[in-house]
Amino acid sequence: MTYQDDDFILVGSFGRPIGLKGSIKLNSFTRPPENIKSYNSFFMKESSQFIELEVKKITTSGKNLIIFLNNCNSLEEAEETFKGREIFIPKSDLPETEDKFYWNDLIGLEVIIRSSEKSLGKVHSLMETGSNDVLIIKNSNQEDILIPFIMKQVILEVTEKSIYVDWEV
Repeated sequence: MTYQDDDFILVGSFGRPIGLKGSIKLNSFTRPPENIKSYNSFFMKESSQFIELEVKKITTSGKNLIIFLNNCNSLEEAEETFKGREIFIPKSDLPETEDKFYWNDLIGLEVIIRSSEKSLGKVHSLMETGSNDVLIIKNSNQEDILIPFIMKQVILEVTEKSIYVDWEV
């Protein structure tokens, strides 16, 4: 999975083609998955540029989301051009949040143990485990430290530059 860009946010990926006319399974990384339908502009990365996708519609079929693109009209085209590719939205399309965080806002922040003011390293990525999200921190030796993202219990405060935690190593 590609990490976020300053201007674009990863929100999903194309799955396998569905049917003969170029529709494609849409793997949504939003929560809940249907929230991906609320965005207006979608992009795909080509080399180092973001190319806007012309979306006809996004529908639901059972538990699956299906995306229909204007420039994809066959199973072969869907397979060759889109399958497995990542989908981005402009960061400016994200709604403002209060007391909540988008994962991309946390990546790169320094994680500090509040009681000792010791730095554990910087947030490298996050993962979803079902019960709660987990911060993956890279320390100075490039080793991973995993910390559950549980506000007010483990995560004490999030500022623009740091995350303060109640954690022992």
